[in-house]
Amino acid sequence: MAYSDFAPPRRSRRRRNIVILIIVALIVGVLVLAVRYRTERRESIDYMTAAEEVALQHGDMSEQLAALLQGLGQEDRPELELRLETLSADANQTVKVLEAQVVARPVAEVAGLMAVAVDAWAEGIDTIGASVVLILDAEDGDFSGDEGLRAAFELMRVGDRAYERALAASLRLDAELVPAPLPKITYTQGQYGPLYNHVVVAERLRRQGALAELIDVALVANTVPQPVSQDAAGIWTLPASEELSLEVTVSNTGNVVVERVSVLVTLQRVRANEAFTPLGQLIPSIEPGQSENLIFPNLEATPDEVSSTTATATVEGSDDLTDDNTFNLVFKRNAE
Repeated sequence: MAYSDFAPPRRSRRRRNIVILIIVALIVGVLVLAVRYRTERRESIDYMTAAEEVALQHGDMSEQLAALLQGLGQEDRPELELRLETLSADANQTVKVLEAQVVARPVAEVAGLMAVAVDAWAEGIDTIGASVVLILDAEDGDFSGDEGLRAAFELMRVGDRAYERALAASLRLDAELVPAPLPKITYTQGQYGPLYNHVVVAERLRRQGALAELIDVALVANTVPQPVSQDAAGIWTLPASEELSLEVTVSNTGNVVVERVSVLVTLQRVRANEAFTPLGQLIPSIEPGQSENLIFPNLEATPDEVSSTTATATVEGSDDLTDDNTFNLVFKRNAE
């Protein structure tokens, strides 16, 4: 019997088989990675599409809730409770929408922050509704509803802060994963801020039965430039600037038109005896739920000295018993 002169050694065949296996494994790995990439990309796009729709819904709800808080005392209790129940149902539905989405790795940060935001908003609106009922049904001396409102409004602020971070995180995503950018929305910031004062809202609810006329204004203010830090003594630091101004927003949080709203601003050095003539501006009128913006430019504050500025809004002929119509800031302005 004759045999071939060529017979590959076993070791050579073994190496060849190993190489083939490695090549096959690499090909399979590449295919798996490609499939995983396409899957994650599709799931990420689907999630961001749902998140954008949920955010738009909350944008509408923030306007509805603001209108509701502005109009307290102008509608019957059944209508008020129905509006709150509808808002609560809509908010809780947005929670379910996001829970039903698959969260892929690229959008995990946005998804986590969005979950915190919508959960906080939904719980906050639920708590507002329950607190309103407690206040309307409360006996004299029962302030449990007031505390509920305070907690509810804080939940709304938590939701706003979480959404602000989610919005920032979405801007860091690959543009291909974001079909449409998340909208800028808020419940408690900006022009809506003065409405989320639990003391004022509770007092207005107590007058709900009689539909009493409520004259009330709220004031918020910011220095330009804005403070950058606060020390242990509560003194804020303002960065160096050529000019110092105070921007003031006055909102009508009552249920009637307010006329002749005076805004006075004072500025003086702390522990100094010099007199300072208040700066004043007059707003002719503000409709319920509306706001007016003013600016007090060229305030003179000595650099590196502690100063205090105060802004107060008052309605002619009215006693405003709330404390949301005054702004005060103790600060030190850095030198140039």
